[in-house]
Amino acid sequence: FRNVTGVQTCALPISPVTVGVATAERQTFPVILDALGTVTPVATATVRAQVSGVLQQVLFSEGQMVQRGQLLAVIDPRPFEIALMQATGQLRRDEAQLENARVTEKRYRMLLAQDSIAQQDVDSQVALVKQLEGTVNVDRAAERSAKLNLEFSRIAAPITGRIGLRTVDVGNLVAPGDASGIVTITQIAPIDVQFTLPQDRIPDLRAAIASGKSPQVIALDRARAHELASGRFLALDNLVDPQTGTVRAKARFENPKGMLFPNQFVNVRVMLRSVEDAIGVPISAVRRGGNGDF
Repeated sequence: FRNVTGVQTCALPISPVTVGVATAERQTFPVILDALGTVTPVATATVRAQVSGVLQQVLFSEGQMVQRGQLLAVIDPRPFEIALMQATGQLRRDEAQLENARVTEKRYRMLLAQDSIAQQDVDSQVALVKQLEGTVNVDRAAERSAKLNLEFSRIAAPITGRIGLRTVDVGNLVAPGDASGIVTITQIAPIDVQFTLPQDRIPDLRAAIASGKSPQVIALDRARAHELASGRFLALDNLVDPQTGTVRAKARFENPKGMLFPNQFVNVRVMLRSVEDAIGVPISAVRRGGNGDF
């Protein structure tokens, strides 16, 4: 204790204050947009029979990856083979009649030149040749139709993708009118993600697109902890939803590892641009005051 000018005071030790130190550094900062998106396949095809018949073979496994043109199922081809034989036989018979009619027409013209036959007989023969030519054309169309039906008895994959769960088994009668078809194929590589963005950010996005380089888009899991895939911005819708004030957008991902699954919900991060040579400090050092952040 000291007595200064008659007042007693007590000098107490001051406790040290622990502070953190960080260096402000020049960095490159990305300008990003965050959104919630839904994974949508580029193409989905329901495989249906194009001719009616009994399903004879199923040559795929559920969940299997298939290539476009790969044989998936076979319908009993025997009725179509018989129909093709009938159409071919009809064509051959009418072609023979046409050839005979042409030979007769040629002979009639020679006789007409010798004034040994009436003009009416020649005209009748010419009309018969034209009639048989039309019949042969109809027969050729019937033969091609029979060949096409025979080809349709072998059902191939229309697109490359993953097979779903089949809806019909071997031995069942299938027809083109079956609503559920035989199976559904979903293309998963590449695959799209649809998401919505606030209308206020449309100018920034359009500026990034106008720069000539498609903005990079990253798909994250629901917790934003893991990056699922990296892709590119694909398209922006042509109108704003007046109820939500947002516009739809789409990004495309190559998805080589199959991390994105159709109808999956993901978090989307669109990389608009980068701010070069900016000064960065730790977020914990930023404070908010009456005049703004400091």
